[in-house]
Amino acid sequence: MAVAGMVTPCRTETFQNLQLNAGAFLIGFAYSEYTDATALRTALATALADDTKLLGATRGGGSFTVTSEIREPDVDGKRYRFRNGAFVDSVDAQLSGTLVEIRPEIMAKIMATGEAVTSGQKTTVKMHTAIQDSDYIDSLIWVGDKSDGGLILIALKNALNNNGLSLTFSDKGEGTIPFEFHAYQATVEDYDYAPFEVIFLDKPTSGGGGGGGGGGT
Repeated sequence: MAVAGMVTPCRTETFQNLQLNAGAFLIGFAYSEYTDATALRTALATALADDTKLLGATRGGGSFTVTSEIREPDVDGKRYRFRNGAFVDSVDAQLSGTLVEIRPEIMAKIMATGEAVTSGQKTTVKMHTAIQDSDYIDSLIWVGDKSDGGLILIALKNALNNNGLSLTFSDKGEGTIPFEFHAYQATVEDYDYAPFEVIFLDKPTSGGGGGGGGGGT
């Protein structure tokens, strides 16, 4: 309830709907295979402990940005903006942040067209000059906490870092690698929905049961 004499959007429920902390990024996590929230939570916990799924530790958190290009046709006699008179020309969804972990497989993904080849104790990262289908990350996930004990999951489909590679190193400091992954449609026929999803998972109820779920990619 608002304080008497004040107009405010702050409610008791407000403090149950806050997004907390920096969250974590996962690569290639097949979240859509899990139809049950409990099974999805279990799979997320397993993925966060898996070096092949975790993008890496970050600094300064991260950000999720969706930019829409909306066009309003210029028509003779039009004096105002009208409902149903605008069209979405394009949508760009991106997840960005700064890594402080440097691993060859992740550096290859940051390169967009990189590949890491291991021979014995040596791993070499090279960058091919043509984008291949395998360069896209089927699903790049950010997962974070809600103040009510729930989770927020943001998924980019067919993600590709198209901002290049920049490794910054400093004296008495750690090397950092910024990234900016963008979502891509799978085919030219995909026009109905933009290639990203935001999923809210409620806090588990006590004694919540399991459910059907598949394995990760």
